[in-house]
Amino acid sequence: MNSETPLEMVLAVIALIAVAAVCVVLVWNHVRVRRLSKQVERLRSERQLLVDRVDQLKTQVDEQSGDAAGRHEVALVINPVKNRADEVRKQVLAAARDMGMGEVLVLETTEEDPGTQMAADAKAAGVRVVIAAGGDGTVRTVAEQLVGTDVRLGIVPMGTGNLLARNLDLPITDFGACIAAALNGTTKTIDTLDVRLEGEDGERHRHTAVVIGGVGLDAEVMGDTRDDLKARAGWIAYGEAGLRHLPGDRQDATITMDGGSPRRYKVRSVLVANCGTLQGGLELLPDAKPDDGLLDVMVLSPRHVLDWARIAANTLVGHRVKIPVMETLQGTRVQVRFDKPIVSQLDGDSTGEVVGIDARLVADSLTVMLPR
Repeated sequence: MNSETPLEMVLAVIALIAVAAVCVVLVWNHVRVRRLSKQVERLRSERQLLVDRVDQLKTQVDEQSGDAAGRHEVALVINPVKNRADEVRKQVLAAARDMGMGEVLVLETTEEDPGTQMAADAKAAGVRVVIAAGGDGTVRTVAEQLVGTDVRLGIVPMGTGNLLARNLDLPITDFGACIAAALNGTTKTIDTLDVRLEGEDGERHRHTAVVIGGVGLDAEVMGDTRDDLKARAGWIAYGEAGLRHLPGDRQDATITMDGGSPRRYKVRSVLVANCGTLQGGLELLPDAKPDDGLLDVMVLSPRHVLDWARIAANTLVGHRVKIPVMETLQGTRVQVRFDKPIVSQLDGDSTGEVVGIDARLVADSLTVMLPR
């Protein structure tokens, strides 16, 4: 058996301690390296997340910048066949540019669509105001799309009747003033009519009217006014058509106001109005105002030419006398049923034959732009 000296034992212990120390250092370094590796991986992952987030934010900024560059504040829905349409278009574009409103979204009506889809497209584009440049048909169809929204309606009257413009006291002979009002005027909230027309087949069609709808004589006149005469003589052309259609049979009708008791009439014409001023300043329904929260109904039941003369005279003198063949009613809803189909119109647009009308007043439903 070999005996070890104390020195050898000390050296052996020192060697063991050294080996143990080296092992500890190696293990510690290994653990430290693994920890550092995990930290590096975490930092790399966080860095990638930050890079991805920055890229996402840059994309959003670019998209928003693109949207802002392409966003329109003003839309112009214009009937391109109207006289002076090109002039109106240029004036609107120039006025919007001068007022710092950017590029105007210009949408032209067609023979098939007087403005419905164009106004819907303008609304979808996020514009603040839609200018309807055309006749009563264009104004009505554009207004129909804007009812109940915060998009404002501007009007440049280019038609024969221009009835809403007249009832709002717009300067109908001054395009520049109407354009200025549409772009930088004051706002006014008005009522509209929610009208449901029922055909002989029972199918119902829903429309909006802003001025006046009717059946019978007025619809016959609107549907048979000569375009060539309108171009030469303006609104006087309606008088010529009226004289041609004045003779005609009365029809049986049932009228119900605000859900009350039905009343039977023999009518030549029934008018449902939101406002009552016609061409030439004629007050057909003096109490009908576009912001009074009421709709007005006129029932005309003349039996012969003398009755028509009485109706005309009473209208000219401001309805000072009540006559049996000319009755006016007021309320918020009117329902009219006819025993036979009868022609109809809304704001001057022919809407075919109907056997029923259900019209309701929608208060404060449309915002229009007026001169300051």
